[in-house]
Amino acid sequence: MKIVMVGAGLSGAVISRELAEAGHDVLVVEARSHIAGNCHTERDQETGVMVHVYGPHIFHTDDAEVWSYVNRFETFLPYQNRVKTT
Repeated sequence: MKIVMVGAGLSGAVISRELAEAGHDVLVVEARSHIAGNCHTERDQETGVMVHVYGPHIFHTDDAEVWSYVNRFETFLPYQNRVKTT
C-alpha cells in the first residue's frame, strides 16, 4: 500500500518507520528541514556537542517493551529524575 505521512515529528516518524518495515511504500512530507519535530538534535559545528535545538527533552518509561523498542535505534542511558526541595 502507498501511504503519505504528513509530519515527521516523533509520532509521524515512528508510525512511518513501522509501516515501512511492514512492507508499505511510505512518503513522509515535513515542513521543517529535519525530522523528529521538537525532539530534533543536531551537532554543534564548533564543539561537536549534540544540542537540543528546541530545548531539553528527557525520555522516560517504565514499560520494558517501549524501552526495548527505542533502544533498537539508539542506546539510551538510564536516568532517574530526583526532585529535591524543602
